[in-house]
Amino acid sequence: MPQDASCDSLATPTSTSLPHTVEVTAIITTLNEEAAIEACLRRTIAVLGDDAEVLVIDGGRDRTGEIVTALSAEFPAIRYVKNVNDRGKGHAVHEALARARGRLLIQIDADLQFLPEEIPLILLPLREQKADLVLGSRFASGATRLPGSTPPLRTFGNWLTSGYASLLFGHRMTDLLAGMKAWRREVTEQIRLVSENCSYDAELPVKTVAAGFRVVDVPVTTDARQGGVSAIRVFRDGRRILWDVTCYRLGLK
Repeated sequence: MPQDASCDSLATPTSTSLPHTVEVTAIITTLNEEAAIEACLRRTIAVLGDDAEVLVIDGGRDRTGEIVTALSAEFPAIRYVKNVNDRGKGHAVHEALARARGRLLIQIDADLQFLPEEIPLILLPLREQKADLVLGSRFASGATRLPGSTPPLRTFGNWLTSGYASLLFGHRMTDLLAGMKAWRREVTEQIRLVSENCSYDAELPVKTVAAGFRVVDVPVTTDARQGGVSAIRVFRDGRRILWDVTCYRLGLK
């Protein structure tokens, strides 16, 4: 993905001690997540260890950057990027992909609705050569939804978009908009991602299916968000996602 010149990487000097490639890059995009980011990073590092790479792409205006920079002195695996010209979640992921060195990539939301402790569950099908992209599903059989994790309106919106995309692309996906997903590097090297907004969450899996890669759902545990305010507006963004999924199917985007 092309790198926007206005985005300044502020990776700490110690991060250069990482090898040129690592097994796993964790991508965490943030928008005013100061309340949860430290816990998210500590729990992620505890699971992945210092041999992984954790990219924080920050488009907010709160203390997230200050907190992450301080943590990067303790954990050399953390790399902080201030996304000065942030244009949405998809744009932040594009910036991460331009910098990621991992053979496997995992993206997890910073608000701790998805549990970092379940990262190994998401990576396992990739490591066992059984999948090319794994969606951490809130709605697959065996998933656990703790109180407050899936409000009814959002549940309906996800059901609608997941069902619509499944029909269009001929592959059942129970949680198209999963906030935790992992994939082989080859996937995003071979498909063309264009969305810079919330449609990224749908674009990645449907284009992966269309390209002939294997996409699987893994049931996960989800909790109520631990801080911040969601930027998603169900009706506005739901219409956008449905339209964009149609465009992806028709090859218009």
